Amino acid sequence: MIWIAVAFCVLAVAGSGWYAGVRGLATWRAFRHTSGRAGDALGRLAARAAEAEGHAIRVSAGSERLSASVERLRRSLAELAAIRAAAAEPQALLAALRGAVPRK
Repeated sequence: MIWIAVAFCVLAVAGSGWYAGVRGLATWRAFRHTSGRAGDALGRLAARAAEAEGHAIRVSAGSERLSASVERLRRSLAELAAIRAAAAEPQALLAALRGAVPRK
């Protein structure tokens, strides 16, 4: 009767050790798989972050060009206003002279 109890204890210890080993191996494989996928995902995330940074730099450069273009447009509009004012003087003089000349 004692040998049956000893055999049961040995089988119980061996079985639980086997079960713990199988579950530990499955856990290790799942961890390795998950960490590999997480590494891939982090790599993709880093690539997208670099791409977003490139877009931000291009947008920044575009806004700098836009600011420079707006400044050139402002100067051109000021120059046009000065030219129109200068051209309005002779036109006013011509209109006054035409007014002085009698019509048929």
